[in-house]
Amino acid sequence: MFGYVRPLRCELRVADWERFRAAYCGLCHTLAREYGWKARYLLGYDFTFLALALSLYEAPARPGRRRCPTHPFRRRPCLASGEAMRAAADLTVLLTYHKWRDTVQDESGLTALAARLGGRLLRGACRKAAARRPETAAEVVRALTDLRTLEEARTPAIDPPADAFARLLASLGDLAPEESGRRVLRRLLYHLGRWIYLMDACQDLPADTAKGRYNPVAARYRIADGALTGEARASLGETALCSRREMELALSLLPDTPDTPVVANIILDGLPHTEAQVLSGRWTRTGRSLVSDAADIEDEGNMG
Repeated sequence: MFGYVRPLRCELRVADWERFRAAYCGLCHTLAREYGWKARYLLGYDFTFLALALSLYEAPARPGRRRCPTHPFRRRPCLASGEAMRAAADLTVLLTYHKWRDTVQDESGLTALAARLGGRLLRGACRKAAARRPETAAEVVRALTDLRTLEEARTPAIDPPADAFARLLASLGDLAPEESGRRVLRRLLYHLGRWIYLMDACQDLPADTAKGRYNPVAARYRIADGALTGEARASLGETALCSRREMELALSLLPDTPDTPVVANIILDGLPHTEAQVLSGRWTRTGRSLVSDAADIEDEGNMG
């Protein structure tokens, strides 16, 4: 969906990198099995992280090896589709569908047309996901409605819209099987959602100001030309750091499993690296401006 939540490969052990790739492939296979082969194209880093975070509260799974349409002749490491993978697949469908609906309202031309067609293709899958997780689906709709209300009011503060998106992600922590795990994941995912919202606002700043769309960063720092000032960059770095510090505290309370080193790498190394790229204006949606990171997955053609 956004692509900001990814590991920093150069800081990962080989075994942990393979674990991440296996989770990425596992989510791809789960999307295809639960929602059809077209759902593979919804695969992303953010929901792979969610699958790994939820898997910390399951019995550790050993990767198998499977073929896929991208690699029909060579089996690839792939984590089995447990409850964490199914939950991540359901949320991938729900959030992508609603993001496309927002795009239809916010954009025009070919972008809006593509989002409208995508939404129609995904409508049945969204209904299925909502039926499987009605409470989560209701929270997604509620949080996105609150967020749209704040954006339409063009609120000059960053915290209210960031909080609305953060609450959306925090609700996903309720998918953990234990109450202690739910409390930790809610805290972790709340601040991850807040961090993602800040990064996305910074990334969209030039396009939003050029088209006259609301952007919380532009509203807060009175930016009209789409360029971050030094003061704005420093202030955003401080507030993003606060959320990362909260994530680090939650990380210290997570169970120790084979997936924990990957989750830790993403929080401690991947997010700061991405943040530096975004705030300096060097980030791209493909992540190819990053050095030795998870973009190598696409370089290897690994769709699952």
